[in-house]
Amino acid sequence: MSVTLTPQPRLLGTLVAGSVLFLLLLLSPLFIVAPLLYYAAMAGVIIAEAGRLPAKAGFLASRVLPEPLSLGEVQPVQLLVAHAGAAGLAAEVADHVPADLRPDRRVVPGVFDGEGLLTVEYRVEPPHRGAYRFGPVDLRCWRPGGWLMRQVRIKADESAAVYPDVLAIKRYELMLRRGMRFMAGLRRARPPGATTAFAGLRDYLAGDDVRRINWKASARRDSPVVMEVEAERGQQAIIALDCGRLMTAPAGLLTKLDHAVNAALLLAWVAQSHGDKVGMLTFSDGVRRFVAPQRGPGQVAQLNRVLYDVQPEYTEPDFAEAFSHLALRVSRRSLVVVLTDVLDPEASRDLVAHAIRLSQRHLVMVVAMADPEVLAARSAPIERVSRAYEWAAAEELLAARRASFEQLRQGGVLGLDVEAGKLSPSLVERYLELKERALL
Repeated sequence: MSVTLTPQPRLLGTLVAGSVLFLLLLLSPLFIVAPLLYYAAMAGVIIAEAGRLPAKAGFLASRVLPEPLSLGEVQPVQLLVAHAGAAGLAAEVADHVPADLRPDRRVVPGVFDGEGLLTVEYRVEPPHRGAYRFGPVDLRCWRPGGWLMRQVRIKADESAAVYPDVLAIKRYELMLRRGMRFMAGLRRARPPGATTAFAGLRDYLAGDDVRRINWKASARRDSPVVMEVEAERGQQAIIALDCGRLMTAPAGLLTKLDHAVNAALLLAWVAQSHGDKVGMLTFSDGVRRFVAPQRGPGQVAQLNRVLYDVQPEYTEPDFAEAFSHLALRVSRRSLVVVLTDVLDPEASRDLVAHAIRLSQRHLVMVVAMADPEVLAARSAPIERVSRAYEWAAAEELLAARRASFEQLRQGGVLGLDVEAGKLSPSLVERYLELKERALL
């Protein structure tokens, strides 16, 4: 811990003002006594002031970090600084927070309470997953109306990890507990041919299928009541996450891989909440990590630990190796969700071929995120000739993309192509639809 004393502006002004006394020397050398006495008095004041500020030893600092730090979420970080001799002092605190966490401010003012505790807060908005390192805490404190400031650097180094958007899971969980499935994006009308089991009765909510209304129970309660059904439990889902070159592309403030990781984690949570086993495979030009399918909240926590530091690689994905590895490790028929990107049929040839081969044993769904700039160019009005060229180029790209998904469909592979911002709810929606249709 480094400590120093620095003058406050009023002290500097007072010292400068005292220099006027040296003008008296123009009248007589005897007046040298006046400035000497003045500065001697100021020296006494400064020494006394230094003694009234907190001693060098005794400063402690700690942080209260969000548990956990979540990707893309604005979250508070609380700083606590304590010293028994600092009660009532004004202060400014500067935390050595990683710049990549995007703190909303560098210097935070505050006041030590009567017990010598200072509590301040700032906010961060992590744009990337992974490990981060916080450094020391810089503090300046002073007595109101005083002459000096104590400047201290307090050791407070610690590590922290930014995880995928786990706060989204907590929001979905809260909505589900409150019966607000339709707000969470999880409410669907029952599709034709669905096989479900009766699970109970509950009040009608907006978005419920009117065919599920139990008219006898509604008449008894004098309000609409619907039959709650439950899809088959104990099934298995494997999430295959492409970490290759195309997933480095930005989609809003995050990369496509970031959106895919968030969606994968939410899907895993929803699957385990429905009693299903969930596993994970990450790959680029080779298999990076494999987590065997298991059931329960502990598995979601394990997947979170696996995904928190996954980064895209500037390599082409090897679908042959990834899907062969999966076929060897997972023998039971499962839903395999491939989070990747899809271009034209030629560029997606390997993906299409190996996904179709994998679908002979598993139910395979290829999920991709549409490029927001291409969608914008396709939907924007054509007001000039250059816009017509942009529209045509965007339409050509989208048509090629549709052709790739059509090849997948003809080969028995499911497809989902959505905007990045809608990926998580759309993926969960499709998963629930597949369960209700008993396609597994």
